[in-house]
Amino acid sequence: MIKAIRAKAELTAAIFFPIYLAMVLLTDYSLTGYWTDVVFSVVFSIYALKLSFKNEIGQLWMIESLIIINVATTLIVYGLLVVNIINPFAWDVFKLRSFYFQQVDGRLFNAYFKPVGAYGGGYGQFWISETPKYVPIFEWQVYRDRTVQHDFRDDTFEGQPIDNYEVVRYYIKDDVIDKKQ
Repeated sequence: MIKAIRAKAELTAAIFFPIYLAMVLLTDYSLTGYWTDVVFSVVFSIYALKLSFKNEIGQLWMIESLIIINVATTLIVYGLLVVNIINPFAWDVFKLRSFYFQQVDGRLFNAYFKPVGAYGGGYGQFWISETPKYVPIFEWQVYRDRTVQHDFRDDTFEGQPIDNYEVVRYYIKDDVIDKKQ
């Protein structure tokens, strides 16, 4: 009984993980939060790799296939992680100012801001993702501005306090909800 459960877990991990990885890398869908996809991918790759080397299925061609699939997906995850760590521009990711959670018209949104410094126009990159109401661990990107003209790092403008949550609410209403109608 335990062998059958472990064999199903191995197959599920070998099938689900490449599909999840392709979805995150090739579409605008992801898990909620900026680092959630990275952490989940690293943890799940370790789990899937560990399962594939336990050899509970019994058929040699199936074991080899699972090992190849899990090793390939693990190499993709760690390869992308290493490339992003050694890339000097990737350190800008740590400047991310996330996230502004807003509920507008009964819909859930997360807004992210990343300052870009001197090599880009505007103050930084700004994007908004929508989250389904009943499954709030997933999100998809609905708006992106690579050169936003508002600095979300500042709380004041000419001595007057700024509510960045209201600015985000304005962007959501103006650039997401009103554009779809």
